[in-house]
Amino acid sequence: MGAKPIKREREPNNGEDACENPVKRRRQVNEADRGLIKLYEDLAAESDEVRLEAAKQLIVKFSPENGPSAHEVEKALHRLIRGLCSQRKAARVGFCITLTELLRQLFGQDKIKIEGFNLEVSSILEMVEKKTKVEGNVPGQERRDHLIGKLFGFKAIMQSSILTEPELAMECWNRALDQIYGMARDVPWLREECGLVLVETLKSSDSKPEFQKCAQEVIERLVANSLVNTPEGVAIWLTVQTHYESVLPEGVWHKKDPLAKKERTRLAKILKEDFRVAPDNAKEENIKSSAVNPNPIFAWNVVLSEILQRDEKNDGKESAKSEFPQFWMDVVDSNLFASSASHERKSWGFKLFASLIAEIPKRAITALFSPNLMRTLINQSRKEDRYLHAASLAALKALQIRVQQKPSSAPTIFVALTSKNGTIDLDRLTKTKTLDQILLSADDEALKKIVRHLGSLILRPETQDQTTADSRRQTISDMLLTVVRNYTRYDNLSTVLDGRDTWLHKILELMVENAYFIPSRTAKTSKMPLPSLSDSSRKVFQERLSSCLTRLIRVRAETRTTVALLVLGMVRSKAASSKTWELVFKAEDSVLETVEKAFGTLDAITAKGATSGNKSATEGFILLYSLTLLQVYDGDGDAIMMLDDLDSSRKAMLKRKKASDVQGQDVFVEIILSFLGNPRTLFRKTAEEVFTIFVSDITSDGLSSLTDVLDTDESLAGQRQLFNQGGDEDEDEDGGSEGEDDESEDSDVEMINGSEGDANDSSSDSDDDEEDEDEDGEEGDDDDDEEDEELANFNNLLALTLQTSKPNADGEASEESSDDSDMDDEQMMALDPHLTKIFQQRSQVTNNKKDREGAKQTVVQFKSRVLDLLSIYMEKKYSDQLTLQVILPVLRRIRANGNKQVADKSFKLLKTYFDVRSHHKAPLPKPNEPESVWEILKGIHEEAKMGGGSNLHATACSSASIHMTKILVGLDRNNYGRVVDVYAETQKVWYMDKKSGIQPVLFTTFQNWSINGQKQGK
Repeated sequence: MGAKPIKREREPNNGEDACENPVKRRRQVNEADRGLIKLYEDLAAESDEVRLEAAKQLIVKFSPENGPSAHEVEKALHRLIRGLCSQRKAARVGFCITLTELLRQLFGQDKIKIEGFNLEVSSILEMVEKKTKVEGNVPGQERRDHLIGKLFGFKAIMQSSILTEPELAMECWNRALDQIYGMARDVPWLREECGLVLVETLKSSDSKPEFQKCAQEVIERLVANSLVNTPEGVAIWLTVQTHYESVLPEGVWHKKDPLAKKERTRLAKILKEDFRVAPDNAKEENIKSSAVNPNPIFAWNVVLSEILQRDEKNDGKESAKSEFPQFWMDVVDSNLFASSASHERKSWGFKLFASLIAEIPKRAITALFSPNLMRTLINQSRKEDRYLHAASLAALKALQIRVQQKPSSAPTIFVALTSKNGTIDLDRLTKTKTLDQILLSADDEALKKIVRHLGSLILRPETQDQTTADSRRQTISDMLLTVVRNYTRYDNLSTVLDGRDTWLHKILELMVENAYFIPSRTAKTSKMPLPSLSDSSRKVFQERLSSCLTRLIRVRAETRTTVALLVLGMVRSKAASSKTWELVFKAEDSVLETVEKAFGTLDAITAKGATSGNKSATEGFILLYSLTLLQVYDGDGDAIMMLDDLDSSRKAMLKRKKASDVQGQDVFVEIILSFLGNPRTLFRKTAEEVFTIFVSDITSDGLSSLTDVLDTDESLAGQRQLFNQGGDEDEDEDGGSEGEDDESEDSDVEMINGSEGDANDSSSDSDDDEEDEDEDGEEGDDDDDEEDEELANFNNLLALTLQTSKPNADGEASEESSDDSDMDDEQMMALDPHLTKIFQQRSQVTNNKKDREGAKQTVVQFKSRVLDLLSIYMEKKYSDQLTLQVILPVLRRIRANGNKQVADKSFKLLKTYFDVRSHHKAPLPKPNEPESVWEILKGIHEEAKMGGGSNLHATACSSASIHMTKILVGLDRNNYGRVVDVYAETQKVWYMDKKSGIQPVLFTTFQNWSINGQKQGK
């Protein structure tokens, strides 16, 4: 035996597969060959750009126009065919594209002859079969790669059109068909790709007459290979039907149409690959099932596209009826989304829905939201642990994308999601923001239609249960508020408000109707809400209307009064002339006269507004009158008295001639405080804006009204003092909430999106910090002691009544207890009234504790809002001497035993005030009476003793003392000596008392200021 030849090591694939025969000797590689090897490597690159560039260069290199040799061309064809068998997926794409285009150039109609190139089309078929044939015992993956390579080879041949151009090679065409159909029949996992090759080839024929025979052979072999009842077979049949219907045989499908109504059941089973049922033709072989496919095969798109195209062709014909809705119900909804359907099939359904919603015509959108689909969509998106949770969210996301890309489709999608098979509670159930996002992506015209739809749902919430109806109406009101609050195209607010037909006008009108009116007796049945609108729902609409106004009056300063007057005008107009609505608000004649008088005043102010010298003041009073009148319609009895006070205050502040002017200005502050105490953000923001307008008119007494609030006890008594509450009556303590959301400054009330629960009328204060639950200081200790005492009294009474011994200090019963204390039924019955009374007293104690806690929080919240007003005043009036009277009351709020929320805010106020001069170079106040400044300075030093160890308080006192020192020394440099005396007296007290609350920072800060001042000559 001769020695075996030595084999060289295998070189990089370079597009060649493992099936390439080993080369026995190394050959020299020149520069041109290296460049060619690089191009073949690039054909397998992951990057599309790199791959396409390599394909382009190879096609140009071997194009007949560039005169390549026949040997080079044949070698390139061999190389490209072998590359189709590569395991690299990108290689198949790159090599297939290159092979397709190269074949088209070599065998094209206008081909240029290459000398020595004698290959025929049949030779190419043989080359593909030979180069992709698996020989011997090879691994399964390699066998799989060669099968795919073989299919891609025939794909390149068919798509290059060399079988039909320049002349039809029928024998070769049938040979290629037999190869493709053979793989589709025998290799189930390759069937979809085989079908796709044939469908794409048929579509590219453009219904050419000479191609009819080819189409006929496609159908004949489809039937012969028992592939009619496969999804791919349906796709091929429909494609031939579109282009060459005459070649279709009878007896396969009813009227030769797989989409016929009589074939729906059969078609549905085929498309979901249910091959368990024998086909109609008993002789037909059983079809092998392919592997589980995570995505619906391409045949679904062919079928759905065809049914939609038929509807489009029939659109406008009187006798024609849309087929798509019923087709979707029969084939998709009843099969892929049936209760018995597998998760895989439901996943197909979601993916079909997501792909269709992107491009489906608007007229067909509603059909997609079928009952089983909507049920499955809601169920699967509700919880993260659901098997198809991600797929359902992807479907919902596809809806949002469709609306973003085509805003005009928003009404159709929104209506489909919220009515019939959908629900207005979709976002709550799915825990998504789908409906909100659709609303925000809709254009103005679409919003108008959606608002009209929401109005109809308010009237008919699709339930007869009052609680459910209330919940759905609250959800709708929240949606309307979402639109107003998050609309981003308010560049010109007047364009959105002008006319009765704009979406914003319709939202405000809906809010007004449901907030302040009930249907009249003469109203049409269609205008009567069923079930009727409850008081709680009406309250919700009042709150949401207030929130809408909060947002709108802050859009543009010049239009804020326009919005307020528009809403108030709606109320007046409907109350005066509407035959459909009547006001809920009813009152005595004297109250109605006050309201009419206020409307007259408001009309007069509005009429003179254009010519008024002080436009800001006019706008301020318009806002105050408008919102106070709305408060009247809300049913607030105090609002009537506010109208009288507002009238007297307006006259005093605008005329400023009579002695009652000051009194009128003080009343104005009280009105501002009443607005500040309203739980709705609208009134608080209006109070701040109006206060800013009239800040220059605030007197010393008016300022005292504000600072007096800061010294109010945080208790039930303090609450009654602030809000004029008498006795022990329970009041609505929704003026504040522990959980303040710093980001929700536009929110009037907390919205509960659940199905149960009414709106909480708690205000959302954007600048307020959360109050700590565990407060330091004496107040908390007093509460604990009081609770312990109440519990001890309860135990004593209970023990005395039951004639048992009291628990001792260790909580154990006394030894004097005896079994003789057992009672019979009569004795227990006699004790029952006494026990009831004791537990009632205990319950009362518990309620009182809750009342105290609520009252404390209410007062704290109110103080926080007053501090907001004082911040405005201190900033605007920095150089005014009245600012000095604010310092001590604010300092008192920063003590260690004070509320942390108020203390932090007070410290921030003073810090900002003291820093104004360094930032803006504003002049210091110059009081007319310096002695008052000395009194404040001494008061600050007295306050420094009360700090209780708070560093915050000590720092604030030190800064306040320096501020007063600057003012005094600024008035007269000789005042410095007297200032030193004040500090010296305080320092003596500090030095002699080791337990003094004064902290050294007071003196060190003064010392540093003195050194700097002396250097600068101040």
